[in-house]
Amino acid sequence: MKQVLETEKFYYGFPIFIIGYKDERFGYNITTASSSYSLGDMVVVGLFKGNNAAHQIRKYRSFTVNIPEKEEASVMEQAGFMTTQDKLSLLSVKYSQAATIDAPLLAACRVNIECQVEDIQDWKHYVNFTARITKRWADESLLNEDAHFKSAGFHPMIYMGDGEKRIYRYLDEKC
Repeated sequence: MKQVLETEKFYYGFPIFIIGYKDERFGYNITTASSSYSLGDMVVVGLFKGNNAAHQIRKYRSFTVNIPEKEEASVMEQAGFMTTQDKLSLLSVKYSQAATIDAPLLAACRVNIECQVEDIQDWKHYVNFTARITKRWADESLLNEDAHFKSAGFHPMIYMGDGEKRIYRYLDEKC
């Protein structure tokens, strides 16, 4: 038997990622997000319209998707709570400049995606950035001899819950 789930939000298992972007005040910056989907060479990322990352991405029209694993949980969480600060410096995050866009690639994340914004859709208090993927990066340990992705070795964090309580879960070898 089913019952109506009365909640203002519901997260049914979304990958958590750290967005890297050019920042007019700090050079580069980061924030945490969990609203995205990808099809082929396209990715859509949703953010709260009023945050610094949304303003900067709207201005510079590029960003990176850096996918953390359990070892980066602390940086991932802090980057989401700190606002309008130089998070890369404050959190001592190592990064390099992306190859095809002007945004940071986080060294500790074993998977990174470079994205060039193609379209921006505002919806109420949110903004969706539709971007073309310009380059994908994966740590060598995640590639087989044919340079194809070995997903069993990658353990991203998943965000789930409702308006009452939200948790992180981790994919492991059994998933």
